[in-house]
Amino acid sequence: MQGFNIHPSLLALQTLGIGFRHALHKIPESSGQEFKTAAFCKDILEKCGFIITPFAGCTGFVADMEADSINAPRVAIRADMDALEMEDLTTDEHCSTHKGLAHNCGHDLHMAIALLSAHFIAEHRDKLPCNVRFIFQMAEEKSSIPGADKMVELGCMQGVDEVYALHNDGSLEYGSVHINKGVMSSFGTIWRLDIEGKAAHGSTPHKGLDAVREGGRILADMDYVVAKQINPFSHAVFSCGMFHGGSIPNGVAESATLQGTIRAMDKHTDEILKNALKDIQAQSRARGFNVQLHYDGYPAMINHPLCAQKIIDAAKKCLKNHTMLIESCEPMSASEDFSYMINAAPEHKGAMYFLGSGNVQKGICNYLHANPYYVEDRAVIVGAQIWINLIFGDVLDNKL
Repeated sequence: MQGFNIHPSLLALQTLGIGFRHALHKIPESSGQEFKTAAFCKDILEKCGFIITPFAGCTGFVADMEADSINAPRVAIRADMDALEMEDLTTDEHCSTHKGLAHNCGHDLHMAIALLSAHFIAEHRDKLPCNVRFIFQMAEEKSSIPGADKMVELGCMQGVDEVYALHNDGSLEYGSVHINKGVMSSFGTIWRLDIEGKAAHGSTPHKGLDAVREGGRILADMDYVVAKQINPFSHAVFSCGMFHGGSIPNGVAESATLQGTIRAMDKHTDEILKNALKDIQAQSRARGFNVQLHYDGYPAMINHPLCAQKIIDAAKKCLKNHTMLIESCEPMSASEDFSYMINAAPEHKGAMYFLGSGNVQKGICNYLHANPYYVEDRAVIVGAQIWINLIFGDVLDNKL
């Protein structure tokens, strides 16, 4: 592969890695239901000699390989397994065979990179300088279904010294690496307000309590929060994406539901936004409405500087053109539950980077969750080489 420093024995496995992605792309499964996906990955890892540890009550599992040296550190790499609930509009021969499900976030690529890396590690086990754990995580896509937080609770991070992950980005040219020493993704919360008022005929509005009008007042208050309560130099999003209310055109609406998201890049701003939701609820209750507030989400993903530097060093060994490496990228305004694993590591030692999976010449330049969602297959070999460089350091004489 021109432009990349790929170990010869890894390059020989390129077809195998692409085959992994194609096979996984055919069998996308929804969050928490990744049964076929997990079975496929376990089978490959077991054949490579990894020890599989499943967790009761979930599809997630870990795969370990031990180094010969005593007291070697344990480095973990996470790959997420779930797909999105949408039709696969790609036209490749390996398109989804599961109706209404598609890997439009590229998790099939993440798993293929991990599996290819595992295959290489197994072939060079005698030179392995550290213990290696692959964490195959369920349910990254839905904050309402326990994913990384559940796996941490079940013990996936026990004995881990450092933890790493990647996320592909089809809008970046394949081989590009974007990373920060610090914040990589936002605090993200999905919220819902259920407003219960009092129904009345449209001709006698004074006899009712209009839930739709109260919802409109809440929307105006949301804009006020960002404009007047948030430091203008802080990133903050307070949005409503869904508003449903009323049942007839000539009546006062008895109920309404608002749903949206809040996002922030720092804990203080995140707390202001969450407290604003509670204040909005209290104000509506004081006006006579019965309002229920529900929210859940992820903490921000903050890369440990030392771990981020290890990824940077591993990427530099892989990329001949270092302009493809951006060491101070703009954080992702979306959220990632990998943050739970970083927070569970000793001293929060962990990091994630974004790996380009696009190819402008082929017309592959889509954003995450786009439909159709294509990736450049050769990103599999680039991502695997970066993980291998991270794991082996200078141990392998790869003559790159």
